[in-house]
Amino acid sequence: MEKDLLNGGKTSEVEMLEFKTGGNSYGINISDIREILSYDVKPTPVPNSHPFIEGIIMPRDFLISIIDLKKYLKLNDVDEMKNEMLIVTGINNLNIAIHVDSVNGIHTKLITDITKPGKKLSTTQKDVITGIFDNEGRNIEIIDLRKVFQNINPEVNVG
Repeated sequence: MEKDLLNGGKTSEVEMLEFKTGGNSYGINISDIREILSYDVKPTPVPNSHPFIEGIIMPRDFLISIIDLKKYLKLNDVDEMKNEMLIVTGINNLNIAIHVDSVNGIHTKLITDITKPGKKLSTTQKDVITGIFDNEGRNIEIIDLRKVFQNINPEVNVG
């Protein structure tokens, strides 16, 4: 497990935002998040864009590109309660958001509570899952958004 990726090498604890997409629970480091927006406006499609890019929105005075994370992870749509959200990242000042089915909360975990991912994961995009932690009997798979962004656009600078 790359501890620096999870917590910047500062403490033995990390705060993870839990969210669901495609019926599975995932987590990302809270320090990678700028804001969370309600998915109440459909994004404007961008001609000739990557298939995982849903489009762009302009909630204030800047554009945000939207990644369909469910599509990227090759997950099926499940029939469950959704409160669709956009998680806007603060990675290297990029205006990129991921579209998720719901946001479930923030968990503070010890680095030692996070294990390496095994072979049985929810997605075939295994290179973006960096760890797993347990929360009340549910496995939460940790996603490295930097890898997701670079897989979609290798030229993007994610720092």
